[in-house]
Amino acid sequence: MNIPGEDDPNESSGVLSEKSQYEPAEFDPESLGPDVPSPSGGDYQGDTTGLFVKLVIVFNVALMALSLGPMLAYFEGQVDLGVRIFLVGLIAFGYGTFRYVQFERERKSDDSNGTEASETTETQSHGGEPGDQNG
Repeated sequence: MNIPGEDDPNESSGVLSEKSQYEPAEFDPESLGPDVPSPSGGDYQGDTTGLFVKLVIVFNVALMALSLGPMLAYFEGQVDLGVRIFLVGLIAFGYGTFRYVQFERERKSDDSNGTEASETTETQSHGGEPGDQNG
């Protein structure tokens, strides 16, 4: 069987097989896409990362228990066990939500304390009242 373009010196090459003047002589697979950044130790806060990992585990347990409990009760007829597992899921979901909201409040209070301190310093340096915009 004779396939065009395969080891036939008399065959003219098509437009798609011609190389562009901008194409490198040899393909470099490392040149594809952006460089992958490496995480540095200073980019992450230990408490925040630890809480994130804990909350991921808590919400995964909650999701599994909230779905497994009703399935056990309905499909297997183990209502008592299904209700207990479902309640564990509710408690885990409530705990995870509580910890997340608590973290957000702490973060906002830390941010607002830093902002208030800079605003107080700024208004005192101008010599005006805190509510006086004209100075």
